[in-house]
Amino acid sequence: MDTWSAEFMFKRAIFVIAGITVLSLTPQLLAEGAQKPCTREEAMQAADDTDHLDNWNAVYQSFKRFSQCDDGGIAEGYSDDVGKLLADHWDQFPTLAKLATSDRTFQTFVLRHIDETIPADTLKNAAKNVKTRCPASAARLCKLIARAAAD
Repeated sequence: MDTWSAEFMFKRAIFVIAGITVLSLTPQLLAEGAQKPCTREEAMQAADDTDHLDNWNAVYQSFKRFSQCDDGGIAEGYSDDVGKLLADHWDQFPTLAKLATSDRTFQTFVLRHIDETIPADTLKNAAKNVKTRCPASAARLCKLIARAAAD
C-alpha cells in the first residue's frame, strides 16, 4: 500500500470513529439539553400543584409542566400523590395504564415516585391493589409497580 492510501485509510478510520462517538453521545446530549432549569416561579407552582393532584390526568399535566422541578419537597409531594392514587383511587388505574403506555417517561416518573417517602400503610394498600386488582391488559405495569413498592 502506498503512503497516500495508508494516510487516506487512517483519516477515514479517524472520521468513522469520531462519527460513531458523536452518534453515541447525541441522545445523552439532547436529553441534557432538553432538561430546562426549574425557575423559582415554576417551583412555587409545582409545589402548589402537588397539593391538588387527585387524578392521573392532573398528575400527568403537572409532570409535563414541571418535571424539571422534580426534586426535594416537590418530589415528595409527587410521591405522596402517586401513593394515594395507587392505594385509595384504584378506579382511576386505567387512566394511569393508558398514560404510562403512551408516554414511557411518565411511566418512569410514576415508578420513581413509589419510594420510601410514601407512608408504609399507603404503600401496602397500593401493593395489594396491584397484586389483586390489576387488569390483565396492564400486567406489565402492575409488575413494575409491585417491584417498586417492594424495594
